[in-house]
Amino acid sequence: MTLKELISRTSLKAIGREIGLDVHIENNQLVCTPLDPDDPRYSVDFILPSMKMIEVCRADDFDFFQPFISTGKLTIEQMHHAAERYHLGKTKSGLPILWMIDNMQNPLDAHIGNGTWISQLLKKRKPLLQCWSVNHCLFGLHLLTSDIIRQTSTVCIVEREEAAVVLSELFPESIWMAYTTVSHLEVDLFDPLQNCTVILFPCTDPCMSNYLFFDELATKVRKRYPSIDITVSSILEDNATEDQKSRCIDLVDFLLDMPHTD
Repeated sequence: MTLKELISRTSLKAIGREIGLDVHIENNQLVCTPLDPDDPRYSVDFILPSMKMIEVCRADDFDFFQPFISTGKLTIEQMHHAAERYHLGKTKSGLPILWMIDNMQNPLDAHIGNGTWISQLLKKRKPLLQCWSVNHCLFGLHLLTSDIIRQTSTVCIVEREEAAVVLSELFPESIWMAYTTVSHLEVDLFDPLQNCTVILFPCTDPCMSNYLFFDELATKVRKRYPSIDITVSSILEDNATEDQKSRCIDLVDFLLDMPHTD
């Protein structure tokens, strides 16, 4: 059943009106907007992810940058620059908010520092949103804004959003993205990266299983999307110590372990 059929065959629109909302379809997504813009029930405690929500939550000071700032590998200005580029925010309790924004600049969801998703919280608060089908994309996909960027920049993909943000300042010649969780790693996730050069940076582990998983994933991506030039980096498999592999470190951990030189 399509979203349009869902609305026409159910009482969603009527329910929405009863609680002061206009329920409609926009860009193939279910959208709920206040009938009265001044309705205090829907002031800034929002309905669905939006750029307005992102702006209200903005922040530029994050603990995950501190190990690099304290060792002189990054500056406070670089932290602020990265926070601006990735539209980072914070909750009232100070947890980072890491927004998933697609290549059409649509906010889809956000990962909070405690592992929760914004969509989960919104659905708990607003029963009407139980029928909202949440779509996810690669974190950082919004940076892929033009064909010129596609042709001139390499897309590097890591697991953690925080890692992608930090690496974007350490290696700014590339576009850094994150897949967030292995459950997101469907081949379709790579559809917006067609005509791009892509490097996957898997975490390491004692038996190389993570690397082999990503190598198989890359093969599937090449088969589905021949225009994607995708490879899997072996930098951690080739250079990490046995202790580091036992800790299943990622690229950021590896760089932190390296001694700082002036």
